[in-house]
Amino acid sequence: MNSLSGVKIDFSFTDLVLQYFYKPSEELLHQISNHVAARKILSNAQISDTSLKDIDEFWRKIINQERSKGEDYFYNIKTCIAYIEDNREELLKHIKELYNYLPDGFVFDCTLYLHTGYDIGIVAEGDALLNVGHEIFHQNKRELIYFALHELHHVGFTRYYNPIRSLSKIHTKSDLVKLIEGLTHLEGTATYAIKELRERENQLAIFDYKVLNDKTKRKESADEYFDIYDKYKYAKSIPIEDGVFDILEVMSGKNKRLWYVTGAHMAEEIDKKFGREVLNQTIVNGSEAFFEKYNSLF
Repeated sequence: MNSLSGVKIDFSFTDLVLQYFYKPSEELLHQISNHVAARKILSNAQISDTSLKDIDEFWRKIINQERSKGEDYFYNIKTCIAYIEDNREELLKHIKELYNYLPDGFVFDCTLYLHTGYDIGIVAEGDALLNVGHEIFHQNKRELIYFALHELHHVGFTRYYNPIRSLSKIHTKSDLVKLIEGLTHLEGTATYAIKELRERENQLAIFDYKVLNDKTKRKESADEYFDIYDKYKYAKSIPIEDGVFDILEVMSGKNKRLWYVTGAHMAEEIDKKFGREVLNQTIVNGSEAFFEKYNSLF
């Protein structure tokens, strides 16, 4: 475990997983499912699927599925781990830069867990988790740095306000709007926080930044986002029970990623007009303040 400016990097989960890949046993599987990172990931998964209860079965399914991918996959995981180890000092430098996109007075005191088999990166219970088994990292190791910083920005954001809640608790149009606002704010500010670094390093090929750097596509994304948002924000009565997951898929899914792109657009416009301190203060004041600042531009 290594400490970087208040951020500890924990390799112990992936150490156990790699051991299991080469020599599976019930004892190792039990150690994996009892790891703190495993518990945090299950907690995140339960946001969208409250039926998930048995942590051993949850991880048995994931780890055996990952193991079936074979030796090349194991090798890619190991090279991702090595990349993080070899670039610790550079990651430290960029974590320090990340403070420019977080409220005054915030100090990191968290862990970045490396894992495999779930999502690409998440924030859970005050820590960041990065999936070194994801193909995007196997194709371009530099993305490990960018996504680690993205999730660490979430750690700072959720220290003040956490919009992530169980989807089983979304019952009304108002609940859905608050969720959309919160996740637009969360993902948008994190996406924007890494934009400057990506521009310096000419690493803009990933979808969000392709759209952000194309004025036409950026406007199209924002128009589509606000068409959906306004429909639920201002309509008097719309049933959401049957459509909530469809709406969230359009907002967050890999084909559109509307709240990442439009949230980053909103953050950038606020930054340009009112300054970084005002933008960062919206993290303290909440998503309503973020939307109010953006709407005041028009």
